[in-house]
Amino acid sequence: MPFDVFVSHSSKDKLVADAVCARLEAAGIRCWIAPRDIVPGTSYGESIIDAIHSAKVMVLVLSSNANSSGHIPKEVERAVSNGVVILPFRIEDVMPGKSLDYFIGSVHWLDAMTPPLEKHLDELVGTVQKLTLPPVAFPTAVVPQPAPANPPAVRPMAPTAANIANPTKTIWIGLTTLIAVVAIVVGVILLKPKPPARSAPPTPIVNPGPNPPNVTPNPGPTPGPTIPTSTTAADPIVGCYHWFNNGSVVIHPNGVINGGPFTGHWRLVSATKRAYTFTWPEAIDTITIAPNQRSLSGSNQYGYPIAATRIASTVGLVGTWNMSNNVPLLVLPNGAFSAAAFSGTWQTVDASRGIYTLTWPDPVDSVKLSADGQTISGANQYGVATSGTRTEPCPGA
Repeated sequence: MPFDVFVSHSSKDKLVADAVCARLEAAGIRCWIAPRDIVPGTSYGESIIDAIHSAKVMVLVLSSNANSSGHIPKEVERAVSNGVVILPFRIEDVMPGKSLDYFIGSVHWLDAMTPPLEKHLDELVGTVQKLTLPPVAFPTAVVPQPAPANPPAVRPMAPTAANIANPTKTIWIGLTTLIAVVAIVVGVILLKPKPPARSAPPTPIVNPGPNPPNVTPNPGPTPGPTIPTSTTAADPIVGCYHWFNNGSVVIHPNGVINGGPFTGHWRLVSATKRAYTFTWPEAIDTITIAPNQRSLSGSNQYGYPIAATRIASTVGLVGTWNMSNNVPLLVLPNGAFSAAAFSGTWQTVDASRGIYTLTWPDPVDSVKLSADGQTISGANQYGVATSGTRTEPCPGA
């Protein structure tokens, strides 16, 4: 896959480098960053050299860690040798070490030492966009030529004797020719086959996407939906279950699943493996930032908690956070956020009180039905376990 920017960084500065990469790619600037873009089974060194040779710009995360790295000066040397533009992004109040100063001592760098980091990331995006723009082709100037000293005389076309003798005939010949041309054009238009009517585009199938870290439905007490204790044509999973959190889950024959106040949908993945997926409504975390602006906490509508500590920026939700499961959470000013491979949107509820919402994609549980049809067990893609035991007849039946 082609890219524009090679992100050079010390592994100790990975969180900042990931934030740089995420912000550039959010602006449509393609990045290469290790170890994410190293293909398994390939040589680490060869992959880096090939990537540097293919890049237009190298963004160097400049810090004391970069100065002490044995690999970064080699990467910078390769970039300089291949004419790649070096753009240092200084995150600490340090000067380039001797091995780096040799290559970038005269290069202008961007300082990103004062919070918030997002302001400096936006400046970085603007600079990289200027450096990666294709060259503009200007039209060749037309140099006026001086008029000849003795221009040749222009002789008018002499009228024919026939035209002088009969001007009316000349006019009719011109009109006849014009009428013939118009007739040909109209005929071509009328005879041109009409394109087939375009049918309406098919309705897109929405892929709900993965659920966020530490999120899995936590259904409360069943409000009372019941299903028959036996259905001849129903899937074996249809029925009522006592869920692992002491709630009740009702699985209906029509693909609907109820768990407390939440309504989801189930789907058969493999009849032979008795495998299914349960898709629940999107998870919405309501979080509050601590008065000291250093941490946040809250929970979603399923009752699962969320907590994080600030890594970059100083005030408000925008910035980089470290979640309780050690996954970096990058919150962007445009209302989007990302955590590892997952992304969502955020909104302000009450900025003065530091209250916000984070909306994640629909939680999806992957489960299997036991051979005797009495238990369901599985987990979501983050390893959060879910299970239930059949309770027949259904409550209220």
